[in-house]
Amino acid sequence: MRQATACLVVLFCAVASAQPIDYDRVEEPERSYRTEEKEMIEVFTPSKPIGQVSGIAINANDHIVAFHRSNRVWDEKSFNDDETFNKALGVIPNATLAIINREKKVIDEFGAGLFYMPHGLTIDSNGDYWVTDVGSHQVHKIDAKTQKIVMSLGEKLVPGEDETHFCKPTDVAVAKNGHIFVADGYCNSRVLKFDANGNLIAQINAAFEDNQQPSEFVVPHSLSLIEDMDVICVADRENQRVQCFSTGLSEGDRHVPTGIPITSANDIGRVFAIREREHYLIGATGDSEDVQAQMFSIDMQTGRTETFAKGLGESHALAIASDGVMYVSQLEPSRLLQVRLI
Repeated sequence: MRQATACLVVLFCAVASAQPIDYDRVEEPERSYRTEEKEMIEVFTPSKPIGQVSGIAINANDHIVAFHRSNRVWDEKSFNDDETFNKALGVIPNATLAIINREKKVIDEFGAGLFYMPHGLTIDSNGDYWVTDVGSHQVHKIDAKTQKIVMSLGEKLVPGEDETHFCKPTDVAVAKNGHIFVADGYCNSRVLKFDANGNLIAQINAAFEDNQQPSEFVVPHSLSLIEDMDVICVADRENQRVQCFSTGLSEGDRHVPTGIPITSANDIGRVFAIREREHYLIGATGDSEDVQAQMFSIDMQTGRTETFAKGLGESHALAIASDGVMYVSQLEPSRLLQVRLI
């Protein structure tokens, strides 16, 4: 199996010359996700049946929020050759969002009659839900109190590649100032940044590293915003890498434009999901020709990459609870897993 490689780049002031860290000279502090410890993986079965979980998040009450497809599956009949959704399928009539407590009880459900093919989910600093629907080619904000859609980006059921259209958007991340980052996605392979009103303000393109690495994203499948580090990380799935960029959120003397390459980790497998906790980037990969399916952690302060939960295939999304327990969704078989480091 190829070893994961990481290259950490540091920005000086605005945009000065980037220098790699010498990992051998970095003294690593004790942190939460040193993975020399073993992991304990258990099936996490909710009290009520739900469909394939494509997106997962943890709310302020430390409950698991699952964005699922109910009885719908993504197959060869779901989309036409022009990437439009098969309208004969219609919206999913059943609830597609489930709130599950840590004791596995489904305590709330909603989202019926709203979505065509659920995909990504995140929760913003106000507790509101943001989802991507690859079927309608849209991003939606859902008010957590009313459980109603209060904002949508993209034109319903119309794929495209301009400033107002998406094509199968995969994930979304939202900053505290309301700026929205969208991974777009299966067709366009780009990351877009919008202001709080949904106006496009920047596009992030893949970083050119060397002649050995692809110069474009191929299915940016997941995003992780590390706001206190001014970093947005992209799971570039089919290129088997993670690339991180400046967010453009910092102000004053610390301001760096959006999309400056910050760090990357290459050859780590087909990365389906990434999330951050305490400056550790945690990811889940699928099988590829030369890298076994597994989970990994990247210390964002040192660039050290470690792997664990090897052989954990078909992972699609993940979330990390306040106590560090990780929840991973698999599509086949359709189930949730609870992963603890012990």
